[in-house]
Amino acid sequence: MVRVWRHIILLISFLLVSQLAHADVSEVTATVDRNPVTANESFVLTVTVDDDVANDSFSPSKLLKDFVVGRTSVSRQTSMINGKLSKQTRFTTVLIPQSAGEYKIPEISISGVSSAPISLQVLEPGNNQDNEQKVAFLEARVDSQQVYLQQPITYVAKLFLAADLNKGNLIPPEAENADIQQIGSDEESTEMVNGRRYKVYQRIYQITPSKSGSLSITGARFDGEVFTQGQRSIFSSFSNTQPVSTIAETIEVEVQAVPDNWQGHWLPSELVSVSQSVSPEQDSYTVGEPFTVSYMLTAVGVKPEQLPDIQPEFPDTVRVYPDGDETDQFSRNGVIISQKTISFAIVPNQPGPLKIPALSIPWFNTKTGSPASAKTKELNFSVAMGDGMQSIPSPNDNAEAPAAEKQPEKDEKQASTEVKTQSAEWNTWVISLLALALVISLILNAYLLWHKGTISQNRVSSRKPEETPRNLNKDKFWREFQLACRNNNAQEAKDSLLEWATRYFKRSFNSLTELSQYLSIEAACSSLQQSLYHPGATTPWQDGKVLYKEVKASIESRKNKTTTKNVLPNLYGNG
Repeated sequence: MVRVWRHIILLISFLLVSQLAHADVSEVTATVDRNPVTANESFVLTVTVDDDVANDSFSPSKLLKDFVVGRTSVSRQTSMINGKLSKQTRFTTVLIPQSAGEYKIPEISISGVSSAPISLQVLEPGNNQDNEQKVAFLEARVDSQQVYLQQPITYVAKLFLAADLNKGNLIPPEAENADIQQIGSDEESTEMVNGRRYKVYQRIYQITPSKSGSLSITGARFDGEVFTQGQRSIFSSFSNTQPVSTIAETIEVEVQAVPDNWQGHWLPSELVSVSQSVSPEQDSYTVGEPFTVSYMLTAVGVKPEQLPDIQPEFPDTVRVYPDGDETDQFSRNGVIISQKTISFAIVPNQPGPLKIPALSIPWFNTKTGSPASAKTKELNFSVAMGDGMQSIPSPNDNAEAPAAEKQPEKDEKQASTEVKTQSAEWNTWVISLLALALVISLILNAYLLWHKGTISQNRVSSRKPEETPRNLNKDKFWREFQLACRNNNAQEAKDSLLEWATRYFKRSFNSLTELSQYLSIEAACSSLQQSLYHPGATTPWQDGKVLYKEVKASIESRKNKTTTKNVLPNLYGNG
């Protein structure tokens, strides 16, 4: 307990002595770490006050006119020698001159006490007089100083450090009417400059101008701290690090406008290519069986959003299901490469030769300064008719037969008269048959309404087993089709539907397309086909309920005698 009170008394005594020993500011000194300095290279201004003052006592805002002002750090030191307490506050600011000449750092006043002004000489960049004193400097270059609109510029920034880095931040270059982004990761190396070894950090940026004319690129900037060579005392609160800042030179680039005679999507690049692939790759396909055609567009030095849309032409004899497009971007040797890939599921509708025209993508070659075009080859296939399928009539099937097969022509007037007479007789027969069918239908409907109960019983008993809903639900493949639709399982829904249809209609169906045409449910099968035949599809099939209802409605419409009581069980019910 005595020891606790002893520590408390010593602490109170120390605080009292601190208050008694407090004195006003009596001295303010300002120094720079080197003089002369080089334009766009940093130097350190240190302001020392012989008292403990607030952090906002020194503001370098008055220096903004002639210098770029970096970060300001504050450190304090307190010591007691022979019972005398002394305090010191140190402000450290990084300043960067932007042009050569004679400058003056004005006097700095804190609590009514001022420092002496400092005369500073700033040398032109590249002057070797100050090389030995450089702790850090930045170099920047571009791959071209004359580009076209939206043509990317490669900007390389190299930071040279002669001391070990504590922390730092490399700020990207700035330019109006341009997009700037970093490419890849930093690279580290070492270099000898004027007999002094530097550690070099390299970073690459891509600058894409969005406006023609003169483009001024303000250099990249580094702000950080490096370790000093001196040892830090354990009794001192001053850091053994030194703040440094440096700015690369401003670079001017001329941006040319798009040529007046250019038409279409503007794509400036050093190299553009387009390739195509077919899956499965074969020379012949079958009507209704899909295959996939994919296109890949690759461009060097452009961003993915600069790539044009890929819109190939397909003949009318196929159905086309776009599979969406994918874009990718990567860098190689400091150059951005962008790719766009798009796939199409192709379903042939007619047999015969199938030709897919070549795809052409126009682009502007920035190396030669002239238009260019990336092309694919024309694709040629043959399409065969599947077993049991019927060919879709071609528009040319109604063309006239060859002259050798024509019958002797009649006189035009006589032929016209005979055609009109035959047409009139045929119309008379058709009208008579329709009228007779209408009368019979009315009589039959009246008879059915009068004997409704008896007719209903006879209909149920006389219906074929496979046509009744109850027996239909006992079919294994129909139950599998119901379950697949309920679970939105596309592949099982297709397989079970084809198996059931083969048994129910007593005929074979070679493809889902053939069955959809037979049942007139093309729209319902469209989403199922897209899900099955698009390998890159990301959204699962969700139209099982729709397909089930369409198949059910098609079956009911094919029955000549149905009742509203006998319906299929609810697919999404509890039963």
